[in-house]
Amino acid sequence: MRIRVLAAVVSATAVLSACGQSAPIEPNAVPPHNRPAPAAPVPPSPAPPAGDSVELDISPTLAKIKQRRLLLVGVRADAPQFVSRDPAGEYRGFDAEIARDLAKRIGLDPATQVQFRRLPPTLLQDAVTAGNVDVLLGGTADVPQLAAVGPYAVTDSKRYLVIKSDDRLLSDELRHMLDAAVADGSWQRAYDATLATAGISARPR
Repeated sequence: MRIRVLAAVVSATAVLSACGQSAPIEPNAVPPHNRPAPAAPVPPSPAPPAGDSVELDISPTLAKIKQRRLLLVGVRADAPQFVSRDPAGEYRGFDAEIARDLAKRIGLDPATQVQFRRLPPTLLQDAVTAGNVDVLLGGTADVPQLAAVGPYAVTDSKRYLVIKSDDRLLSDELRHMLDAAVADGSWQRAYDATLATAGISARPR
């Protein structure tokens, strides 16, 4: 009799356990509503476009020229065979053509964004050191504050671009521009239209 009662209790316990549990629970399982959403895949960073570069250094003078949209050029008042002013006030001559070519390479309009300043010999160096001109054509760098770039023309003497000596990057840029002017024929065209017609022999360097 005792065996039958014990069997009935075990059977009832099994039935009740089955009714209160719809599915077996795995050990350490997290309920579905508490599970974190799967992380979205992170897209790879795009590669930089080919050929792009970051300019880490820039000439302070060149930055100022581009910001003001005007190149200030000093030319010698005592060198009419290289630059002169016509009755309309326009600057003509080899030095004027070189200055306009430089302006174009900087990204300026050579017809409207170049301002010339005719300087007597006594004011050539002061104009550069004081910042009244960005570049002087045909000057000399006889003081430490000045640097000579070039020559941009060799006749009976060498003619240089003169700038402030504290802007090494501008010196490098101007040297590249002069080399490019020779390589692409701009220097030769300027010579043919000016010095050559006056019978003045010159070469780039």
